[in-house]
Amino acid sequence: MPLQVICAGYSRTGTLSLQQALAILGYRTHHGMSVLTDQDQNASIWLNAYKNPGSVEWEDAYGNYDAASDWPTCVFYKELMERYPESKVILSIRTAESWYKSIQKTILPLVQLRHMGNVMPERVRQVRETWFGTFVRGHKLDLNDVSILFDRKRMMQMYNEHIEEVKRTVPADRLLIMSLGDGWEPLCSFLGKPIPKQSYPVSNTGGDFSSIFWTAMKRGSRLGRKKKNKTGTTSKRSNKLKTNTTPTTNDEGTAAMA
Repeated sequence: MPLQVICAGYSRTGTLSLQQALAILGYRTHHGMSVLTDQDQNASIWLNAYKNPGSVEWEDAYGNYDAASDWPTCVFYKELMERYPESKVILSIRTAESWYKSIQKTILPLVQLRHMGNVMPERVRQVRETWFGTFVRGHKLDLNDVSILFDRKRMMQMYNEHIEEVKRTVPADRLLIMSLGDGWEPLCSFLGKPIPKQSYPVSNTGGDFSSIFWTAMKRGSRLGRKKKNKTGTTSKRSNKLKTNTTPTTNDEGTAAMA
């Protein structure tokens, strides 16, 4: 399904609220947490998109979604714009100072999980590797050196550079810049949608983040284990069938194939 709306704003700029707003307007909207919680999402596709630029079929990545918000979409917005020339782009912003304060309270405390790879299901490990390779613009994080994440000045500079790049890259008639608190009016006007009667969503505040993240992690871990167990069960069944299969002919070629 073609993406109609591409959100280029970084995580912690109201991206979950924006996802929910787009859902209210009728879009099936992807979010960073979807990579963990949606059983139809293939985390390896995102890892491949990061490692082998230009090699991904974006329809395989997004499936039935027709809008996308948050990471990893914001990392690949230029490729997605090119793939979906009729799409519109939304850039959610806040001040660099408030953005960094937000990730200090929410994302950065979770960086300690980087050394837990041995106990993570493959699905979660792939999401982790993709995040570490793409979250900091133009800089692949080393699992043993994440100091740049705690460099306030460099992180704020990176954040501002991303905003300016989006402004330069996206044609004005395809771009909406939304600040926290803008609400329905600019969004609905940009997308040609009537303004809903319900209030614009306000989700994933600093206090909500930990609960939302760990719920997604647990869901992603369960999906990873289910996939592994399913594969293992299928393999065992296949081996059992092979063991119990008796050739019904003396033809050596047919026996070998069995």
